[in-house]
Amino acid sequence: MNEGSRPLARNTRLSLRLSRPVAGIAVATIFIVLVASGTTKADSQQYSVVARVDVKNAGLTSGELVVTVGNLSMPATAIKASPDIPRNIAIVVDAGPDQANVLSKEKDLAIALINDLSDGSTSFTVSSVGTSPKMQAPTQVRSVAIGYIRDIAGESGKETNVPIYDAIGLTIRQISRLPGLRVVIFIGEGNDGGSRLRYSELRNLVESNQIAFFAALVANHSLRGAKSILRYGWNLRELASDTVGAFLENQKAPKADRRLTECIQGLRLVAFEMPSMQAGHYRISVSVRRGKRLLAQKGLFIP
Repeated sequence: MNEGSRPLARNTRLSLRLSRPVAGIAVATIFIVLVASGTTKADSQQYSVVARVDVKNAGLTSGELVVTVGNLSMPATAIKASPDIPRNIAIVVDAGPDQANVLSKEKDLAIALINDLSDGSTSFTVSSVGTSPKMQAPTQVRSVAIGYIRDIAGESGKETNVPIYDAIGLTIRQISRLPGLRVVIFIGEGNDGGSRLRYSELRNLVESNQIAFFAALVANHSLRGAKSILRYGWNLRELASDTVGAFLENQKAPKADRRLTECIQGLRLVAFEMPSMQAGHYRISVSVRRGKRLLAQKGLFIP
C-alpha cells in the first residue's frame, strides 16, 4: 500500500492564521483554490474558485459575497453555473482484481450519473484503474460515455490495492485543459497501492486546477474496522471534504446517484479580482452578507 494512503499526522496539516472578518458580515471560514485566468488590470488578476450552493441559496448573486485573502478583502465579480459555462465530469472506475464482485455496481452508478447529468454543456471523461490507468477521450455524447463505462473490463489475478492516485492525477491533467467547471468522481474501494504520485502531489493538482472531488466507495466488505474506524479511502474522504465534494460509503446506486447529482448540480464558479500572489499555500475566508454561508473549496495552492 502506498504510504500516501495512510492517515495524515496532525502536525503535517497546513496551519496558518486567519485574518479578522469584515465587520457586519457573517463569515464562513474556508480554504479556497485560486487559479489565475487572465490579467484584468495592470496590477490585478482574475481568479476563480469552485463553490456549492443549496436550493435555498440558488439565487445568490456576486454582490452578496466578499472574499478575504490575508489582509485583502474584495467583492466577487461573477457567479457562473452550467449550462451557462461548460461542465466537465470525469468518472474514474476501480476495475482492479479485488473489485470483480462489485464492478457491476460501480458501472450502474456511473451510468446513472451520466444519464442524470448529461446535457448540451457537459462532457464526460471515463477512466478505469487497475494495474495501469486507462482513459477515454472526453465526449458530450451520452451514449458514447455510457458505452465506455460498459466496456470497462475487470482485471483478474491476485487481489491487491491499485494505483488510484496515478489514475486520478492522469484524469485531472486531462480535464484541466478544458474550461468551466471541473468535477472528478472516483468509484471504487478507495485505498491506493503502488502509485508514483504521492497524496500531497495529488492534492496540489486538485487544488490548483479547480477540481470538485467526489468519492463513492464500493466494496463487497465493510470499509470500517474496530471502533468503526474507516480503513479504506480516508485520504479521499479528506480530499472530498476540502474540495466542496462528497464522500459516500457502500451506498446503493440510486441513493448515491441522487446525492452526487444534487451536489454537482449545485456547483458554481465564483470569480473575483485581486493582486497577483506569490506561489504557495494560502488560507482565506469568504463572507456572505445577510448571514448566508457558502460552501467552497478549502485549499488555496498557487503553483
